[in-house]
Amino acid sequence: MTSTTATNIPPPLEATPAPYYSYWGDPGETPGVDVPTEEATAENTNDDSPMQCGTCTDIDDEEAKKYECAVCFEFMDTPVGCGSCQTRFCRPCLERVANQGGARPKCSHCRAPFTLESIQVDEALQEEMNNCMETVLCPFRGCGKRVPINAIKLHEAQCDHIKMKCKFNEWGCEWIGKKLDLEHHDNHECEFRNEMGRLVNTIREKTLNQTETIARLQGTRVNQMVNTHTRQLLMIRGRNAGNVFDVLAMSYEATCFPGRLAAAKDMWGNMIAHDHPRALVYNVLLVLPLFVCISKCSFWMAIDLSNMASQHIYRVGLYGMIQHFHVNIVASSAAGLAVFCMIADGGDATHWTEMHVQGTGISYPFLRDIVALGFYVCYFLFVDFMDYWPGIVLLLCTFSFTVTYSSCVAAILETVNGSEQGTLKKTRMWPSVVFALRYACLFQICWVRFEAVKGVIVLRLVKHLSLKHFKLNFTVEETECFLSVIPPSILVAFGAAVTALDHVAIGNGVVKDWSAAFYAWGTGAATLAFLNVFTHTLYLCGQGTGDAIYFEGTNLRNHSNERLQTYNLLPSQRPVYTGIVTFALALFYMIFMVAV
Repeated sequence: MTSTTATNIPPPLEATPAPYYSYWGDPGETPGVDVPTEEATAENTNDDSPMQCGTCTDIDDEEAKKYECAVCFEFMDTPVGCGSCQTRFCRPCLERVANQGGARPKCSHCRAPFTLESIQVDEALQEEMNNCMETVLCPFRGCGKRVPINAIKLHEAQCDHIKMKCKFNEWGCEWIGKKLDLEHHDNHECEFRNEMGRLVNTIREKTLNQTETIARLQGTRVNQMVNTHTRQLLMIRGRNAGNVFDVLAMSYEATCFPGRLAAAKDMWGNMIAHDHPRALVYNVLLVLPLFVCISKCSFWMAIDLSNMASQHIYRVGLYGMIQHFHVNIVASSAAGLAVFCMIADGGDATHWTEMHVQGTGISYPFLRDIVALGFYVCYFLFVDFMDYWPGIVLLLCTFSFTVTYSSCVAAILETVNGSEQGTLKKTRMWPSVVFALRYACLFQICWVRFEAVKGVIVLRLVKHLSLKHFKLNFTVEETECFLSVIPPSILVAFGAAVTALDHVAIGNGVVKDWSAAFYAWGTGAATLAFLNVFTHTLYLCGQGTGDAIYFEGTNLRNHSNERLQTYNLLPSQRPVYTGIVTFALALFYMIFMVAV
């Protein structure tokens, strides 16, 4: 069984005119009629004719020159001008000058700039040439015909005495002769007329097929590249810094393949290139663990409801249902209030909008504090939902994951993008989330709630007193929210009130003595100081882990502050095992929180 392949047939070879100098023969030869020397007359061998360059005419030199093109010096068919001078050209010649002149072509005579649109036809000269009955001698030797000026171009294109090159000239045939002898040469003289000609046609066919195959393959490759770029463009436009799945995908790329992220950061351009979308990514990473906790509470609440028999629900009643699920209801309500405030703020992802209180001149981000308190209630009640010790352990795990993973991803993105370091702390969710985590841990760890209040009062007073005397303080000031604006006088008043309550408690026997009361002050302050130092340590650990992942993934070992100067080195696209472990722990935490 044989297979046939379609072969493209190239167009047949055609003879082409010989160079212009071949029209006139040897230098000094008289153009025009081609007759034996003994038959030559003064009429057809007059080298003193007014027209030069081989055209003989009956009109004088001055009248002939106005019909000549100033570029090719032949008679014009359509006289045109540049619009700035009176010199006239053939339309093809002047258009060629315009096309080859670059951005600002200039007239070849007056050097004035012109464009294709400014070319003007000389209607008067065209009419004069059409009505001119003067004749000129055909420039091709052997013709001898006299043709009107307005028909010379047409005659030259059809004259049988024009010198032609063989159609196989580029393949080696050197014959040049008159057009009327071309057929005889092709049929009887040309060495390419038989086997050599068929070989040339075969070579031309194969060359044409190869050329078309290459063009088709190049076109296919171009189409593939265009489709790939189109898909990438759609992916870039479709990625949203506020979408949880896009943020997780980007964090996976940053932690596991930082070199690949650095090499193709334009693919994530709308998420990491500017401060606002990058801050939005950090906000999602900070808030995500909280909503995992809320989802867990809601999930188990739905399971409890499905397991309760309808008779039991009827017997317990609405009040009993609310009392049974009060933790879930309050936590969900606090989370809903926080979400509402985040949406209502409408400000930039890097800061909270300050609200003005009329008549007082006070501007303060009230919504930030409402969100912080809402998150605090959610985290606090999460411990009650999980029972005490499991809840404390999970809350500390959530605390560690939130701060460490967010700061790790932030460090990688800041280095990849070459932006300012520490932008995580400038996002609007950082103070609200860290405030909620710290104080939820504080009020749950301290069995007696007054211990936590005492700890807050002590550290805030120490902060105010040591502001000018000590560089070391145990507060995370950017996350203190409304506590940072309470003046020392109010703190002293609260401290006096708590001391008065301690006096009453000692009198009633609730507190053993003053040593126990002061022990509570110290315990609360020490616990809060530990949580503050713990927060700072987690942030530094995340930053260090992010730097280590990035430098390992990009084959950079310089851990100095000049790492941004070495960013232009070619990054590696291999996976980073430290980053894979980090992302796996983060993924395991979220799955564990929902499923267990």
